[in-house]
Amino acid sequence: MVRNLFTTIACRARSATRRWTRNERGVAAVEFALIVPIMGLMFIGSVELSQAITIDRRVTQVASSTADLVARAEKQISQAEITDIMKIGGYIFEPYSQDPVKIVLRNVSSSPSDAKVTKQSWTCTYTGVGQTMDCQCTNTNFTLPDNLVTTNDSVVVSEVSYSYKPLIFDYFMSRTAGGSSSDGVYTLAETIYLKPRGQAAMLLQADATPCPGPTF
Repeated sequence: MVRNLFTTIACRARSATRRWTRNERGVAAVEFALIVPIMGLMFIGSVELSQAITIDRRVTQVASSTADLVARAEKQISQAEITDIMKIGGYIFEPYSQDPVKIVLRNVSSSPSDAKVTKQSWTCTYTGVGQTMDCQCTNTNFTLPDNLVTTNDSVVVSEVSYSYKPLIFDYFMSRTAGGSSSDGVYTLAETIYLKPRGQAAMLLQADATPCPGPTF
């Protein structure tokens, strides 16, 4: 009698064990719980990286567009025209904020006797915060890349920078851009050099007189 009882209990225990090992209820929930953190991390990373790439491309587009518009000017260009060009550059960033953008336009000429001696005749700086612009006539040295100009030559320089702050955290930016940022802000920058279509355009001052050419 006792032996039959132990046999029955053992059979039932083995049967229950087999049913438990074959039970797949809840497997999907467990797998989902394991995958969710990984999928969430990948989603955040893809959104973060795609936005950074989009803004970086717009930085390049703004630098190219502003330099091209100035290079098309004939002989002279007014501060009002420069202001419009700068604003167009800022609009390219929409729907992203214009506040972190900075655009610097320069006209750089080379010496009639030495192509390595170069000076800027004027410069205009546009800041996204407040959409402010400051233009100045200058006669200061400005270094250009080697072999970019010949003697008695000129070039339009457009420098655009954007202080990009990641949406969530800067892990992906630090992994792709290299290094890290103490304040979580990364500078996306581009510099474009374009030869004027014709004669280099000189900036008109407030009194409508053009900036003087650089002296060598």
